[in-house]
Amino acid sequence: MAFDPSRTEKATPKRRQKAREEGSFPKSVDLDSALILWGNYFLLLALGGFTVTLLAQQMAQVLRRAQPGVLGEAGPLLMEVALQTAKLLLPFLAANLALALLIQAAQRGLHFHAKPLQPKFERLNPATGFGRLFSAKAAVDTLKSLAKFLVLAAVAWGVIGPRIPALLATVRAPLGNSMDLLRETLFILYRDVMLAMAVIALADFLYQRHHFEKSIRMTKQEVKDEMKDAEQSPEIRQRQRSLMLNAAQRRMLAAVPRATVVITNPTHYAVALRYDPGTPAPLCVAKGVDFMAFRIREKARAAGVTMVENPPLARILHGSVRVDRPIPKELYQAVAQVLAYVYRLRGAA
Repeated sequence: MAFDPSRTEKATPKRRQKAREEGSFPKSVDLDSALILWGNYFLLLALGGFTVTLLAQQMAQVLRRAQPGVLGEAGPLLMEVALQTAKLLLPFLAANLALALLIQAAQRGLHFHAKPLQPKFERLNPATGFGRLFSAKAAVDTLKSLAKFLVLAAVAWGVIGPRIPALLATVRAPLGNSMDLLRETLFILYRDVMLAMAVIALADFLYQRHHFEKSIRMTKQEVKDEMKDAEQSPEIRQRQRSLMLNAAQRRMLAAVPRATVVITNPTHYAVALRYDPGTPAPLCVAKGVDFMAFRIREKARAAGVTMVENPPLARILHGSVRVDRPIPKELYQAVAQVLAYVYRLRGAA
């Protein structure tokens, strides 16, 4: 597969999710095969002796019950043999199924998407099929298969080659010695081949992962377009507005303890003003309606800020002044009367 040189950016989470929905993720058949072989190897070590013993007992029972010329027992006997065989194979089948699911979860995660199952009629096109058959990817896969075969053949020959004279000599050796040598040779062969397959599987997994990462790379323009789409999404905009509103409310509540006075409705509106001598006009540091007004009054009460009930002035201030902005000139006189009242209270105190 030829990669576009303009695709230099790593895939975004959205692009990765889209690839998964399309059934595209790093797949290493060699790793699956190696893990299943190793799992069956340890399973045979754990259950092999027990299984062989049961098979021998079953065979002995069949031979005892088999009577020459008696056909009436054939049906029940075969049924019993089938049931016993199924019981013996069930642990191995269940273990292989569980192992396959674990490998799937470890490599790709347990995700099911129906899109890869949808029929694609373009695959029936002979021209497309020949194109895949003689593509660069097919050539690379063929070379990989040939290299894996040569490596495994070399490993197998390294085990069997030095033992060929001893194996040929087993024709004249006692049966017990011959079986011991054959069992030892098969064990070493299986072990070395599995180790070689594990190394090949790891290399193939790293290659497939690298190939997948390159295949889902994006151009700079695609990344910009995706970010623009995300910004234009109603859910994203709503989330951004919610975060900005929460931040503004926290900032206002933090400024209430430094206010000079809080003018209330008394319940529906609350506007906190701060006046520092030498400044042109009082500054609105917080304002709110209903629940936010309640929070402002709570903060003011806890900080000992004077609260003045003036419903008309509270409504006008809430509608005409912005937070962190001075009050309009037409409200100077009304606010000055409130501040004078606050200063008289402080002087009396």
